[in-house]
Amino acid sequence: MTTTRALALFAAVSLVAATHYEKPPCGSDEVQANLQGGGTLCAPSCTSQTCPTDPPAGTTAKPQCVLQDAGSGKKYCGLVCTSNSQCGTEGATCSMVGAGMGICTYPSGSKGADVAFTVEGLFKEFMEKFAKSYENAEERAKRIEIFAENLGEIARLQVADPSAEYSYLTPFADWSQEEFLARNGLKPELMPQEMPQAETLSVKDLPSSFDWREKGAVNKVKNQQQCGSCWAFATVANVEGVNFLKTKTLLSLSEQELVDCDKKTGDQGCQGGLPTNAMKDMAENKIGLETEEAYPYAAKNGQCQATSDKEKVFIGGFKQISTDEDQIAAALVQYGPLAIGINAGPMQFYHGGVAKPWKILCNPKKLDHGVAIVGFGEDAGTKYWIIRNSWGEVWGEKGYYRIVRGTGACGLNTMVATATMNATATGDIIV
Repeated sequence: MTTTRALALFAAVSLVAATHYEKPPCGSDEVQANLQGGGTLCAPSCTSQTCPTDPPAGTTAKPQCVLQDAGSGKKYCGLVCTSNSQCGTEGATCSMVGAGMGICTYPSGSKGADVAFTVEGLFKEFMEKFAKSYENAEERAKRIEIFAENLGEIARLQVADPSAEYSYLTPFADWSQEEFLARNGLKPELMPQEMPQAETLSVKDLPSSFDWREKGAVNKVKNQQQCGSCWAFATVANVEGVNFLKTKTLLSLSEQELVDCDKKTGDQGCQGGLPTNAMKDMAENKIGLETEEAYPYAAKNGQCQATSDKEKVFIGGFKQISTDEDQIAAALVQYGPLAIGINAGPMQFYHGGVAKPWKILCNPKKLDHGVAIVGFGEDAGTKYWIIRNSWGEVWGEKGYYRIVRGTGACGLNTMVATATMNATATGDIIV
């Protein structure tokens, strides 16, 4: 797709009068809008990117804030679709506006003043939200072309997984899929064939919800930036939690120490690694983690600067957890936050809600990202995991990801581990 074409993707609409997404006449909180090339819809105004969620019966298209009045700058909601079948049974069809994305419309009504929805307008909004800037016009043109192509992928994800929200207002909306995958640094091929296994735990009295954040065992969300060090962040989140259970003190420990110093087991700094490799190195060689303040994060490979007199937290070993998700929940309660591997594909555009990605869109055998499970809960009958990511608080739900629990979604149950400490104290956990 050329930049010219990306910029030309638009749906001109016209304002005629001031209901939700039904065939005109429209309600008082909507405008009647005519898309260029045919098609009319009732479009509610966007309020802080929030759209009414009551489309006509049978509609599976997702309401999104994607229409804009080019003259006034006002933003409106439309039902984003990829096929006619998603637009319900009241006569609406999916009018394509480019990049694989369409808007549910009805046969054209009366004509009014033209306004436009453009990729450029959405791109400017994205740039402003994340303070994006580019070196030159050529780089900006490349990024808006990728952004336009990603709109189609976002629309397809939204249709396939309506319980979550996928959006262009995410930090990686101008990254290609290849760039995004290249930055994920989990290396499953480094995993040894044999590892110590955790004992089977009772799941009889598992609570319906549990959150280590509420109990003081989780630090604020951190940001790995451009370095493929997710494995180090997952490791540190686990060790911080395990140490909290033993000492009742939450320390912020150094990911950079692992990036620079953990080399004996095959970990490769910003080029990737595994939490279990890091735990093995720490346990076998009696290496402790320094605090983040003493050994700050640099987001790049460096020479090992660790000194034994600054090492604060040591582990005695590690355990691999069962793939049974009730056992994972019991282990979470018993040991603290757990380091896991996951296929991060759908996470690129995740904006909130409980994700239920199809296996065809998130292969459970292709783990590429290290994160930490810190809790679980239930929303409208759907059990979910709470996952602490390492992409900063501007991503997802203030840095967290909720994903369905009990289906092995994205392989999240296949590489779960925890560090252990000598004479580890689990303490009196109030559930």
